[in-house]
Amino acid sequence: MKNLAKYLKYYKLQVILGPICKLIETLLELSCPILVAKIIDHGISSGDTSYIVKYGLIVIAFHIMCFCFAVICQKCAAVSSVGIATKIREDMYTNINNLSHAEIDKFGTSSLLTRLTNDVSQIEVMVSILIRVMIRCPCLLIGSILLSLSINLKLSLVFLVVIPVLAIILTIFTKKTMPFFKLVRQKLDIVSRITRENLSGVRVVRAFNHQDEEKERFFEANEKLVKTNIGVSQISALLNPLIFLIVDFAIIAILWFGGIEINVGGLTQGELIAFCNYMITLSNALIATSRIYVNLVRTTASAHRINEVLQARSSVDFADKKVSVIIDENQPILEFKNVGFSYDRYEKDPERMFVKNLTFNLMPNQTLGIIGSTGSGKTTVANLIARFYDCNTGEILLYGKNIKDYPVKQLRDIVSITQQRSTLFSGTLRENMQIRKNNATDDEIISALKTSQAWDFVQNFPNGLDYKIMAGGKNVSGGQMQRLTIARSLIGEPKLLILDDSASALDFLTDLNLRKALKKDLNCSTILISQRTTTIKNADLIIVLDHGDVVGMGKHKDLLKTCSIYRETYHSQTQREE
Repeated sequence: MKNLAKYLKYYKLQVILGPICKLIETLLELSCPILVAKIIDHGISSGDTSYIVKYGLIVIAFHIMCFCFAVICQKCAAVSSVGIATKIREDMYTNINNLSHAEIDKFGTSSLLTRLTNDVSQIEVMVSILIRVMIRCPCLLIGSILLSLSINLKLSLVFLVVIPVLAIILTIFTKKTMPFFKLVRQKLDIVSRITRENLSGVRVVRAFNHQDEEKERFFEANEKLVKTNIGVSQISALLNPLIFLIVDFAIIAILWFGGIEINVGGLTQGELIAFCNYMITLSNALIATSRIYVNLVRTTASAHRINEVLQARSSVDFADKKVSVIIDENQPILEFKNVGFSYDRYEKDPERMFVKNLTFNLMPNQTLGIIGSTGSGKTTVANLIARFYDCNTGEILLYGKNIKDYPVKQLRDIVSITQQRSTLFSGTLRENMQIRKNNATDDEIISALKTSQAWDFVQNFPNGLDYKIMAGGKNVSGGQMQRLTIARSLIGEPKLLILDDSASALDFLTDLNLRKALKKDLNCSTILISQRTTTIKNADLIIVLDHGDVVGMGKHKDLLKTCSIYRETYHSQTQREE
């Protein structure tokens, strides 16, 4: 919570003005029982109508003023709570976008979504409550006690007995409920993850008629969340009735002993009513305090989860890389030197690496092919070049300079990647094509679309480049999406183009035409990652990976002679094609 308190500075006026208004409202409210007591003791008992009217109008005026100050406080609470929540979301979203793939993998997408929505909403609620209640409750508690003491010291002992008892009860309830609220957030993450998986993979679920199993999976996770919520609600539900019970006994004691004091002349009827009013005020303040405790426990759990995201730092450090690296085009455009990588970034044992001792050079305008079975480390190599992850051992050089020395913008200008999982965003086709280069012209876009073999179907789209793409590219086919994402990577004239199995959905003829167009139209080095030998057979250098190990390196003809895995793969694929 302390780490999030810094956001209060953006709304200093509301954070200060709101509690001040609530303080004035509380003082006016505390004055009303005394005024009512005067009306009873001096006005009603003596039949003085003018006295009753005078103090009655004062009471009415106080209530109107209370209403006005409450509205101002509510306005301040609403503005500040919504504004603070907005700034927290912005900072979280900014930091998430600065994290590397390693940190995002650690949190999980569903957990990040829950933290951005539910947890921040809990902070928003708590800020509003604090501004409206953090001054009111203590003032009502202290004011009720002091005013009661000023009326009758003996009768005030009831307050001094009740308050410690209630404080102990609140402390016990807080300790009991704290673990439950943390558990609720964890269960909610699981429900969110299952929901997201089912909604994004609804076609797969229906294709395999797996609806009933997925429903059962969701119901099971939801039932665990419900049971946890019921458990904490059952404990919390006891709090208010228990407080009311103790307060009711306290009011009975006040009426009992107050009646005795009235008989002996130590207390008036108006003062006894004021006493009862203050006891009710005290009980309401304690109930409000208990609700604050419950919300505070929930908010503490949410604040911890939010702080985890805000304090997370990328293992891929682009900080302070503001000076562009001078490019020497006489150097190899890409060089791997004994590169080893594990998804545990502290792993140093070569045998436990996901990619092991990878070494190769790629000269400008050359083509590199990487082939291997599923899970052999092909995509991992692409991610290392794009610096989504940093290697554990060795180094990666770009134009003779360590890739870690490049500012992120310069690196992204040099290296363009089409990833294995094609993604398009909601918006026009033109907007999707301009993601790599914001000011890309229509001519540049059309040229890239022609190279990627996408222009033939794009020109038949309604509105052409203004065609509306649905979220996730749901209104284009898999092959069309792959060609569109390849076109997007071509815009901006990258020096190194990485195509990570991005033509897997294309037929062989389109794949062939694409490779010919890339060779003809581009003036850059290309890395083709594929499981098809026909895709990479004409590359200047081919690397064969098997479980992270390099089992073959060379040209196509050489590998047919020296690498059994490559030879078997090639013959199996060519026989199938024939």
